Amino acid sequence: MMIEGLWLVARWDIKQRLRSRKLFIAWLVLAVVLTGLAALLVWNYHNQSSWYAAGDWRTQAGPEIFGFTVLLVLTFSLIIVPAFAASAIVGERESSTLATLQVTALLPGQIAGGKLVASCVMAAAFLVAGIPALSIAVVVGHISFWRAVICLLVVFAEMVLICAIALGWSAVAARTLVSTVLTYLTVFALCVVSVLVFAFIGSLMSTEDVDTTWTLSSSQMQDYGEKLDSYYQQHSSPDGTQAPAPPLDQCSWQTSDYPRMHTQLQRVWWMLLANPYVVVSDAAPLPADAKGDLERYVQGFYDPLAVIASLVRGARAGDPATYNDCFVRVSGVVGDGVLNTYYEVQPNRDGSFSVVRPNYTGEQPRDTAVVTRPPSPIEPSRLTMNTPLWPIGLGVHLLIAAGFFWLAVRRLAVPYGKLPKGQRIA
Repeated sequence: MMIEGLWLVARWDIKQRLRSRKLFIAWLVLAVVLTGLAALLVWNYHNQSSWYAAGDWRTQAGPEIFGFTVLLVLTFSLIIVPAFAASAIVGERESSTLATLQVTALLPGQIAGGKLVASCVMAAAFLVAGIPALSIAVVVGHISFWRAVICLLVVFAEMVLICAIALGWSAVAARTLVSTVLTYLTVFALCVVSVLVFAFIGSLMSTEDVDTTWTLSSSQMQDYGEKLDSYYQQHSSPDGTQAPAPPLDQCSWQTSDYPRMHTQLQRVWWMLLANPYVVVSDAAPLPADAKGDLERYVQGFYDPLAVIASLVRGARAGDPATYNDCFVRVSGVVGDGVLNTYYEVQPNRDGSFSVVRPNYTGEQPRDTAVVTRPPSPIEPSRLTMNTPLWPIGLGVHLLIAAGFFWLAVRRLAVPYGKLPKGQRIA
């Protein structure tokens, strides 16, 4: 009986919404805009295909195209869903049809639940408008089908949250405009204010300390830069000769000359967990080898979803004053020649290193010999995705949605208590 009443309200609400042509026009415009933006992204990366050193540009740029497309779908959904979901109950009150539902045998929970289901169905319909855009990103970028499906499901879960928030404000507000504004303000708080508060409070939690780093000295780094200069002068084009490897056995403790401010973001990083962009980015599946070294994956593919996930995990790790920086990640080395050539030295999984000159567009990286890394007094810190954070964010969103749904049920219950001044009963 409970489900039947809920579905009755949902069907009635959906039929009412489908009578408007504006809904179909908005859906069509959204599909065209998202598809067009995805096509523009592909066209832009195709024009920059010469920037990629080796391999198919679609494979290398695919994660970027897909990540930006997912963020576009999420952004447009956050903009559009509150516009139609915020009138679920207050719209009935303004048209004097809410009392018709309340005097029936329907329970307040059935009415609120039916309105929520109807809003979620409409949100899913608008989410379908983003499938053509995501399909372009999946096909062109060689992205896994399951990654796209999981991203869509998590985006839909965020839309359910927004629908619940809109339902709660719709039950409280006296006008549709007020309900819509309150819903948008709540979305703005989740997406933007949470980041601003995190950054502000984090900046207040700073300590001054001197960095102690396990790395090469400036003179040793200069010597290594000279070796790279000499190598590239003798081997201007790849000929199979291995580049000189960094002298890992010369790493030692180096102390900075001046103290610096260390921001203690590990104390407030949890403020970002309820951000919809963080939840979607953290839930997006990555290749198996990327989960163990997120920084390396980000530096190689510039996936915006992985970038957001790495920033959150970087805040979680904090800013320690003592750390290992002996070529454990991409390290910059400056040559000692006239041109002061800049090199990037990236460690590989087999123990070798890849050397590249970023200023030389399209140049292939040169690999070094495999080097056995000597023991160090401090283990290198790596950002990983072995422990997912998105379930915590979804759990917080579930609590928020449950709170707003409870508020809607409470305001639909009759008889009424004392109403605010100017509030219509139905």
